Amino acid sequence: MSPNPKEKEAILRIIDSIDARDDDYCAHEFNVYRWLVAYGNDEEEAAKALKRHLNIRKTIDLNSFVDKVELEEDELNKYVPIDVIGQNHPDDNKVLMFERTGKIDISGLVDNVLMHKFMQIKLKMMESVHQKVVAAERKTGRQSGGLFVMDLDGISFSPKLISVLTGPYRIMWGTLFDHYPQLLQKIIIVNAPSFVNVLHQACSPFLPDDYKEKIVITSESAIDAIQKHVDKSFLPSDLGGELPRKTSLPPAPFPKTNKKEEKEKVDLVAISVPAGKYVIQKFEWKQGNEIEFFLNNESSFHYFMFHSEDDTRDMETWREMTVGCERPALSQVDSWKYTVPLDGYYFIRYGNHNSWYFSTTVNTNHFIYNENGERIALTPIETFNI
Repeated sequence: MSPNPKEKEAILRIIDSIDARDDDYCAHEFNVYRWLVAYGNDEEEAAKALKRHLNIRKTIDLNSFVDKVELEEDELNKYVPIDVIGQNHPDDNKVLMFERTGKIDISGLVDNVLMHKFMQIKLKMMESVHQKVVAAERKTGRQSGGLFVMDLDGISFSPKLISVLTGPYRIMWGTLFDHYPQLLQKIIIVNAPSFVNVLHQACSPFLPDDYKEKIVITSESAIDAIQKHVDKSFLPSDLGGELPRKTSLPPAPFPKTNKKEEKEKVDLVAISVPAGKYVIQKFEWKQGNEIEFFLNNESSFHYFMFHSEDDTRDMETWREMTVGCERPALSQVDSWKYTVPLDGYYFIRYGNHNSWYFSTTVNTNHFIYNENGERIALTPIETFNI
């Protein structure tokens, strides 16, 4: 599907409303068209969401993610692989993606994964798909998109599976869909077990409306189902194709870490976030500082980091510096390093604004290393509620 004349006019209005005429991302019409469609032709909402995404593309240099070798080689990648295979058919321009979902140790993943690294790997994957989709569109002049096949062979039902799908997986895919709307044109679930309707009912309330109609569920095998959508010449050999490669098989079990030892390695400060409120920590950092973040939460909350040149509590003037999102309840202490890109004030916002009654506790701390390699805890200038 391509934009009609009225939609083309709407695309230009969106671009002009956020002053993005010179932006390379917006120069590709289909990129903006995806936001327009995802937001039901609501130009104001589409422009607002697109403006946020363009800022994130710049602050984390999203274009460069496909070249991040350290993410490609990270051990975590082999336990949660999604193969981005390429074109699906000589007469079509979709980008084939394949995941052996049923073989992933989902329980082990949730008990042991570090969320920051996990999301970095998935952002790299989605940006790779995005760039391949744009290349296909430029080549053919037609809208492209991902053709995502999820193979449930090997999956077994458990109450924990439902909690994982409605918790960490919902948050992960929700965050990715926020920044890559309409990128997946079809999601084909193969080898669906008898209880797939239970899984679908658990997940469907959290799916964006524009994605619900894109899902096809079948009990057919991967080989039988996929060949209806993909030419054999573009399929790996283990999917009945002619390509001299095979799809990734995630090993199991997922490596376990000692949770008690991890929590004892670092002193964490407990922050209580009242129901319906934000708690904000304010720091002043210098460009080039390397800050080590530690975070642990056993109930979900929303995590954002902003920058301002000025010392102000006016959130409308703050600039989002990382991919802010809901953080699922996980038992591991997450950690990552952040190189400060700009002098100024940094506001870390812990959100419990969706809760009506219950407060939540976030355990966190931030460190910098001195010239002797000693780790020094950073104390916020102030901590306040909004």
